[in-house]
Amino acid sequence: MKGSDLIALKIKKLGIKDIPVFQGGAIMNIIDSIGNMSGLNYYCPYHEQSLAMNIDGYSRIKGFGIGCVTSGPGATNLITGVCCAFYDSIPCLFFTGQVGQFHIKKNKFHRQRGFQETDVKELFSSITKFSYQIKSADEIEYIIDKAVFLAKDGRPGPVVIDVPFNIQVTNIDLKKQKKFIPPKKKVNKSNIIKKTKYIIEQIKKSKRPVMIAGGGIPLSKSNKEFINLVKKINVPFVTSWSAQDITTYDNKLYFGSVGRHGNQSANEVINNSDLVISLGYRYTPKSIHENFGIESKIKIISVDIDQTELNQTIVKVTKKIQMDLRIFFKVLRKINLSKLDLKNWIKYCEKIKLQKFTNNILDPANKKLVNPYLFFHNFSNYTKKDSILITDAGANLCWCMLSYRIKSEQKLISAWGNSPMGYSIAAGIGACFANPKKQIISSIGDGSLMINLQDLQFLKHHNEINLKIIIFDNETLGNTKLGTQDLFNGRVYANDKKNGYFPPDVKKIIKAFDIKYYYLKKDSEIKSKIKDFLSSKKTSVLHVKVSSDHNVIDHTKKHLQSVYKF
Repeated sequence: MKGSDLIALKIKKLGIKDIPVFQGGAIMNIIDSIGNMSGLNYYCPYHEQSLAMNIDGYSRIKGFGIGCVTSGPGATNLITGVCCAFYDSIPCLFFTGQVGQFHIKKNKFHRQRGFQETDVKELFSSITKFSYQIKSADEIEYIIDKAVFLAKDGRPGPVVIDVPFNIQVTNIDLKKQKKFIPPKKKVNKSNIIKKTKYIIEQIKKSKRPVMIAGGGIPLSKSNKEFINLVKKINVPFVTSWSAQDITTYDNKLYFGSVGRHGNQSANEVINNSDLVISLGYRYTPKSIHENFGIESKIKIISVDIDQTELNQTIVKVTKKIQMDLRIFFKVLRKINLSKLDLKNWIKYCEKIKLQKFTNNILDPANKKLVNPYLFFHNFSNYTKKDSILITDAGANLCWCMLSYRIKSEQKLISAWGNSPMGYSIAAGIGACFANPKKQIISSIGDGSLMINLQDLQFLKHHNEINLKIIIFDNETLGNTKLGTQDLFNGRVYANDKKNGYFPPDVKKIIKAFDIKYYYLKKDSEIKSKIKDFLSSKKTSVLHVKVSSDHNVIDHTKKHLQSVYKF
């Protein structure tokens, strides 16, 4: 058995069936072994960045994914997608091929020795939980098992294994393979119980408590536990964008997502509270916008699995508790919880929600074109109850998060921390492989579309995939245009047709790839076009024409009252 055969065997034993690969001289042996291994299915994206985002999308649904690329430029093209997984704590594994060990440079001062040689281990060390170049064929099994363990342990994240060419082709003796034994963790049960009781006691003492559900809730698979908790103790809650799909929009205790482009109701509920309990939530600049001011007297208790995240928080946290949320909710089951009398506080929160949960639904910038807020508001009515919606970067992301109404079993995905253009279609392909029976929808802008042209070629030749793609075409890089316009006295360099950005002809591009095409130009056609678009049995595109001046909600400006209906 060659080293590459063992790698393929380990992938199979991990239960991963669909592996995206990108061919190259330094990875061809591993790809050959995967292709020869019964039970494994490989597929070929047209760019390593897309491959990385395939894996990211796949892993967000399946829990773990694996991909393979070659050395040098093959590996460097992975970086953006690996960043998406790292910042959002998505566990996944990337194998990179490497030149033979004889051709590897001996020190960091030597720029390059082998053809397409790059120091992958060092390059990925800051954006992975584990980055390693295999030194001996006898440690292949050990390193793979260690990498998978580290990817999933604690706060999850991506890992990279760099495999030199000569190790891939070396004949190995399975009896000599070094074994990895996961370290045993010591859990101080009494301390955990003490911390958990402290949190509950603080909530009981509070008159205006609110809980923030962060991305750590879905990552720890604690959605139901969290919703049951707030319902049982009768406490209002808000979410970060990465946790927005843990609840339905009409949950009586839910008051929106926080931040500059979140629901204004959520921000006001926080600022009028006297206690904030955050679970798995990062206090990021965008998400705390308008919240937790310098003079704030709000008591904050933050629970997070990552001690570094707690130590580096940019708001003044009263109590920092390092804890795995899975353990937290496990302990809570043994604590007697009762419904709190917060009638006046909840009544106030409900008033704020009625006024400020939803904005701009009926405020089109150009009545001749489509209002994207109204579009997503209506789109919610036609998606399946368990569909998966994947959003891209910029304006279409903001429009979606503020007006799409989540159903109980749906997933709403984006690369929250990295937010690169061109994410949603590539991640959507990965999601289709992860769960081909689900309705998968990707939304994207005309600017980002140009980064996904190779993915359209992939979709053209994979008729088994039914990916629904919504392209919001405002003929501009909308989010940055509106920002630069305000900052630089109306100047919008590199944002629109007059200033260097030349928008694509969406229809011609989609037709060129023989993909089913639908066009939506005005609000009156929204419902009929959505029905036709979603009824298609193959990958299809809904081209939505939007005004280049259609803004995203900025809470520093005045807006319409909500049209939210309970």
